[in-house]
Amino acid sequence: MHVLIAPDSVAPMLSASDSAAVLAEPWQDRGHTVRQVPMGTGSTGLVEAVAAARGGHVHPVRATGPEAVAEMLLVEGSAYVEAGPLLTRVPEVAEDGLLGSTAPLAAVLLAASATGAQRVVVGLGGTPVHDGGRGLLHALAEHVGCSVEPSPENLTAMRAVLAPVTVDVAAGTELPLLGLHGAGAELARYPGLDATIAQRAENVVGGQVAEWERVAQQTSRRSLLADDSAPRLGRAPHSGAGGGAAFALALLGARLLPGPELVAAEVGLPAAVAEADLVVTAAPALDGAALHDGIPAVVGRAAMEVGVPVVAVGWEVHTSRRDGARVGISASYPVIDPRMPGTGPAPSTDPLTALQARAERIVKTWAQ
Repeated sequence: MHVLIAPDSVAPMLSASDSAAVLAEPWQDRGHTVRQVPMGTGSTGLVEAVAAARGGHVHPVRATGPEAVAEMLLVEGSAYVEAGPLLTRVPEVAEDGLLGSTAPLAAVLLAASATGAQRVVVGLGGTPVHDGGRGLLHALAEHVGCSVEPSPENLTAMRAVLAPVTVDVAAGTELPLLGLHGAGAELARYPGLDATIAQRAENVVGGQVAEWERVAQQTSRRSLLADDSAPRLGRAPHSGAGGGAAFALALLGARLLPGPELVAAEVGLPAAVAEADLVVTAAPALDGAALHDGIPAVVGRAAMEVGVPVVAVGWEVHTSRRDGARVGISASYPVIDPRMPGTGPAPSTDPLTALQARAERIVKTWAQ
């Protein structure tokens, strides 16, 4: 058999590459042809996945703030950067109600642009940092020496900074910036933050977003913002990624794209699936989100296009077989099977050992 292994990281202690290697080993031991294509959501695993598929050189990029280093991969005229490590720490609440700053991302963007790359792909996801992209815009305004006040002239000056490159955001979250189900509302799930803090941040961000949207309408004749029938950018899918950094980048001309789908295209997933007899994918959890726009859904849909069966593994499984079938997944397994009382010793909960055991059982069930 030709088996494709295309997983996300299954557990925090195992990277996507680690997970792929563990799932591939028993197939290789039995003489099957195996290809490993580690995946990523965009907010995590972007650099790792593209580097595994296409090579290139990874460089550390210095920024500002307590988390001051990000990774940048250069390959074939493109620069891939993961901004998540710059925006992970739960910040203190500022006097104006905002949480932390997206300013460190500016240094990463400028460094990527300075490499001569024609395209910059920025991985952004959910984060407790939430300033609506104000820090990023202010840092870019300072770089070009213009005012930070929302105006057509200042927006044009900031857009000129990124004009030499195409910027794509690989968004690891579908959340818009604003709204009842936006990134602001999600803040309350982070330790130390509550609904009151989240609502205050939402109110402040909502005001500044409205100002920038009005400015964008004045400067863009044929943009999404100029179409009164289209949703405002602050409420568009993916604009809440990176605490609003995605909104700011879209304001400057970037495209906001679903992270798992972008990663799949960058690593050549459709072509790899077409060559396989069976695909094995994995994620931390097989739940509604994973089967909507997560890596299992992206892998499953690609396989469904060519009629290839897909086996999905999750550290936790919260969906039914019918749910998986809708996105092309033939079978779903937890890494560790639920244990019935009195059935012997409990299995190991060490992620590596547990995943090895599950990989062996998958081969026994699915090998031809």
